Amino acid sequence: MSASIVIAGVGCVDATGVSGTGGIDARWDDLGVTPGGTARTYRELCGRPHPNSRRLDLASRALVMAAAATGIERIVPPDARASTALLVESLRGSLETDRRFAASLANEMVDSGAFPYTLSNMGLGEVAIAHDLRGVTMSLSIGPGVDGDAFAEGLRLLEHDGEARFAVVAHLECLETPCAGIAADFAAIVVLLAVAPAARSVLPMPASPAGVFASLASAVREL
Repeated sequence: MSASIVIAGVGCVDATGVSGTGGIDARWDDLGVTPGGTARTYRELCGRPHPNSRRLDLASRALVMAAAATGIERIVPPDARASTALLVESLRGSLETDRRFAASLANEMVDSGAFPYTLSNMGLGEVAIAHDLRGVTMSLSIGPGVDGDAFAEGLRLLEHDGEARFAVVAHLECLETPCAGIAADFAAIVVLLAVAPAARSVLPMPASPAGVFASLASAVREL
């Protein structure tokens, strides 16, 4: 890996709570909410509302909170946001929201608010809105046990893109109950990569992208 690229921030949302190198550390039990929180949770944790807090699906809410927990708002300067890339990998994609929307079709009132979030890249769009990021956006579909494709792609982009100084890379899994033979899971892990000296390193760069999201999430929980 290129020594000029550093890990500038890491944020993690899982069944226990929200934590990150940006200073956020909260447990759902302490907040009095179920895993993933509510429309008010983002404001409570970040000190400001997300523009679309009331309509976010569970996966998008987890992703925007994990991104905020990296400290992105104070790390990425305004002049770098137009070129900041966003990449997410997922096995389950929007399956939880797909299931919710499909179930609503049998009701008198269809859950129309869920429909936009049946697109697997909507969560990245919500992160972009929250922090005014306007760079390349990419959603990667991964196989079982895969961890690190988005990280590797983020590194490649920063190494070869002359403009981008930052990349937001993420691993997102959100499925409350097993569906279509896929096990339930809930985790949003966001890593903010930066081309030095645009930001300082908060955690060592791993030797390989394989397994990187799980490894960094574990490191953040131990801070």
